[in-house]
Amino acid sequence: MDIMKPNWRVGYAYVPRQNLEKLYAPAKALRVGTIFPELNITMEEYERGLFNGK
Repeated sequence: MDIMKPNWRVGYAYVPRQNLEKLYAPAKALRVGTIFPELNITMEEYERGLFNGK
């Protein structure tokens, strides 16, 4: 008996659409670690729940 058949679905991914209107310049993106300004938050802000995705 084959437990994992190739056509079985094991999960689904949900990836929200990124806002591509606001992007950092390549040099700044490399410096801060992301091209999306919305994702540029400090670890403290993230841990305190201040990140709201906007």
